[in-house]
Amino acid sequence: MVEKETGLRAEASLKCPYGVLLKVLGRPHTLAILYSFKVDSALRFTKLQKELELQPKTLTARLHELVKFGLLTRKSYDEIPPRVEYSLTQKGRDLGQMFDGMYFWATKYQVPDGADGQADAKSKKKT
Repeated sequence: MVEKETGLRAEASLKCPYGVLLKVLGRPHTLAILYSFKVDSALRFTKLQKELELQPKTLTARLHELVKFGLLTRKSYDEIPPRVEYSLTQKGRDLGQMFDGMYFWATKYQVPDGADGQADAKSKKKT
């Protein structure tokens, strides 16, 4: 029975055209990072770090993944102190349509904050 479930899972992941995208977007802080670029077109590492309050190691890992996936570009300037800017690629900008659709769906069906159960768990701990 386990072999059959594993086989179905593997087959489904191969046939799912957006599985890899969801895996990338599902990583911690990735959506917040991408949203930041919708607000500002080009961002420096330090500005992103301060605005999102992320550890440098975490932000570096996420930015590297997004560059590797082709959603961001990284431009390094030969200056002292070093300056690096990130911006959305066309591929990354095209995701905006998807996010707009998700926003429309979430507001239409009134998806509440904490719908994943985390908000409820936090409020139970306080009482």
